[in-house]
Amino acid sequence: MTSHKSEKHSEPRAEELALLVEAVEDYAVFLLSPEGLIQSWNRGASRIMGYDEDEAVGKHFSLFYGPEDLANRKPQNELDTARREGRVEDEGWRVRKDGTRFWANTIITLLRDDHGNIVGFGKVTRDMTARREAEELVRQNSEIFELLVSSVRDYAIFMLDPDGNVATWNAGAQRIKGYKPEEIIGSHFSRFYPEEDKKNHKPERELEIAARDGSVEDEGWRIRKDGSRFWANVVITAVHDAQGRLRGFAKVTRDITERKEAEETRRALLEQREARLLAEQERRSAEASYRVAQEANRAKDEFLMTLSHELRTPMTAILGWSRMLPSMSPDDPMFHEAVVSIAGGAQLQARLIDDILDVSRIVSGKLRLAPETVEVAKVVMKSVDAVNATADAKQITITTLFSPGLGMIVADPTRLQQVIWNLLTNAVKFTPRNGTVDVMARRTASTVQISVKDSGEGIDPQFLPHIFEPFRQAESPQTRVHGGLGLGLSIVRYIAEAHGGTVSAESEGRGKGSTFTVTLPVRAVTTDAGPVRNAFGDTFLHRDRLRGIDIVLVDDENESRRMVTTVLRAAGANIVAVDNAAAALTAIEEHRPNLVITDIAMPDVDGYTLTRTLREREHDLKVVALSAFPPSPENKSGFDAYLSKPIDPFHLVDEIARIALTTAT
Repeated sequence: MTSHKSEKHSEPRAEELALLVEAVEDYAVFLLSPEGLIQSWNRGASRIMGYDEDEAVGKHFSLFYGPEDLANRKPQNELDTARREGRVEDEGWRVRKDGTRFWANTIITLLRDDHGNIVGFGKVTRDMTARREAEELVRQNSEIFELLVSSVRDYAIFMLDPDGNVATWNAGAQRIKGYKPEEIIGSHFSRFYPEEDKKNHKPERELEIAARDGSVEDEGWRIRKDGSRFWANVVITAVHDAQGRLRGFAKVTRDITERKEAEETRRALLEQREARLLAEQERRSAEASYRVAQEANRAKDEFLMTLSHELRTPMTAILGWSRMLPSMSPDDPMFHEAVVSIAGGAQLQARLIDDILDVSRIVSGKLRLAPETVEVAKVVMKSVDAVNATADAKQITITTLFSPGLGMIVADPTRLQQVIWNLLTNAVKFTPRNGTVDVMARRTASTVQISVKDSGEGIDPQFLPHIFEPFRQAESPQTRVHGGLGLGLSIVRYIAEAHGGTVSAESEGRGKGSTFTVTLPVRAVTTDAGPVRNAFGDTFLHRDRLRGIDIVLVDDENESRRMVTTVLRAAGANIVAVDNAAAALTAIEEHRPNLVITDIAMPDVDGYTLTRTLREREHDLKVVALSAFPPSPENKSGFDAYLSKPIDPFHLVDEIARIALTTAT
């Protein structure tokens, strides 16, 4: 039950008001009788005026006025004005007890009783000496500045009104341009420009740029009164008042004709010198080209030696063990070591090739994943732990809710944690103090979903379709305050899609919070401890992973074709393998496969031509490229997926399963 307490309000007592006035030290606050006699005195009055209370009370307030004000009856005039108008405010010199003067702001207010009778005056005085001295200093500096500008002779310094008409004129302007003030003030400043500049509206453009950007600088020919030309450096600066309105332009012009002539002379000498040195440079260039060619050959030899060493080192184990395997029994302890060594060497070579190709991938920003079996709940909790400190600082409560049987997922744990951390960081950033953030993870029949819901600022419906675009932020003061470029959510989408999933955002609008949901396909999830790993650290092939999928493989390289065929059949696929495009077309016509895997470089008809032919005949057929050429936006065009050789067998099965699943849906 809620109880309500009533509060009694009472007017402040006279003693309390007196204590308040007495405590004020920055203002002299005291009462005057109807005749102007001082009747009260506070601390501020003692500090400012210098009189103790017993020295001031009972005295006439004219005590603080100088001889000139007393002669003009200023104190009495102020009381008369206060009687007539109810109050009077004044600024002027006043006198302290020690005879020093201070600049005071005073307000005298007429006081009446409940019957309307005059009972006296309230007087408040403030020492404004420091402010007056500052204003006086500004005034003196302004006068000095104006005197300085007017006397400068090396620079033409003058003001233009907002339309470009000359408003002021200094001695330097008269000396450089030849006009007296009365001859030029009021004229448009385009008078100083050559005719070609006027026709091109250069003066007007310079004012537009200065008004837009704050200032503009230019060098070019200008015209004096007598028609002669001079080379000028010009700076035009826009001048605005306190409210931001354009008041005009400050224009500073310097005659740099001599400097330009000196530069032209120096340029001519340099050209002559360049001509004399040209023959010598050509001779030296030939010698340098020879040395460069030698150096290039040496660098090429060193690169080839290094590459050869790195390729041959693992190849030693691969060739050696490969020669010995036929004579070994699978039960021989060395048999397992041989298989592990061959696989390790092959993986080392694959990584070496990838490292060479990664130079271009890094430039293009391609993302590389390192998938492994991870527990979804642990990844989520690591992300929550990473943002707990920030949430606690804003007193934001983070709650987690995981459905039973959430299990494991095959993903890059670092990238997946980055996705959840990005969403949690955004939620905490855009949620006010004492808000809430809910993290939920559940497993459905076909997906695993991880959601982050907050009670924060929400998302404008018009911006919601663009929320995952790179470099996009909601155009609002709140977003600018929180900062940000706008890449976090686009990275979330990139990583989610790289895992074969999606990410979505929901919000009912500003102030109503938002929900972000990452969805991953169920094919990547298992509820047990995960698949058994073999000696290479990779999962064994699932025998039924590709069961029921019909595939036509075309590759003119025999060993590659045999390896891919073996792997896909081991995963359960029905596969027909051929070595050329013509045979592939026949096999496709006979077997009506779900998917075609094609090499790119093949004799007679390459993979691109084969794919175009298939697109014309079979619009719904999925076509996957498997090529030693590195992927690029150009060569990936037309394929449903582009896989690079050498390819890990498990990755091959995963990709074919993913594409086949897409085909089925």
